[in-house]
Amino acid sequence: MDYRAAKNQFKETESLTFKYPKGKCFRWVKAGSWQPTGKGVFLIHETYQLQALVGSFSEVALDLVEFSPDTVMFHSPPKGFLGTEMISEGLITFALIKSPYWHRLLFELREIVYMEWIPELVTPDLIGSDQAFPLAEKGARSIELHADGKVKIHNA
Repeated sequence: MDYRAAKNQFKETESLTFKYPKGKCFRWVKAGSWQPTGKGVFLIHETYQLQALVGSFSEVALDLVEFSPDTVMFHSPPKGFLGTEMISEGLITFALIKSPYWHRLLFELREIVYMEWIPELVTPDLIGSDQAFPLAEKGARSIELHADGKVKIHNA
């Protein structure tokens, strides 16, 4: 994959669409485009990006995020988001992506992105590589984290 081309595409259109080799399609958009009614996942490539999404966490919660496999999705109440306060009664979902191929792409974009599964595309921006996208695989787990230290582990 030409990461530079993907970065330029994302910069121009604020989104990237992918066709995963197993037939699923998904879209990445700039996190600022998130709508509270959407059912997607915020993707991050470093734990420092969590503060923008959920505010401060305890060291134990950060360790859970950092050392969990990238097939784990986390749910947490939103605190601040990109410098603004959000009003949301629910939980947001996020994942720290560590798979080298996808991590590098996120790193190149230098953004928190919002990913959502979409119906079949006519022409995707990028065809996914043979590298598995972590959240498309079965057997994912879900962990709910709260700033006060409360943790719940669920099957996804």
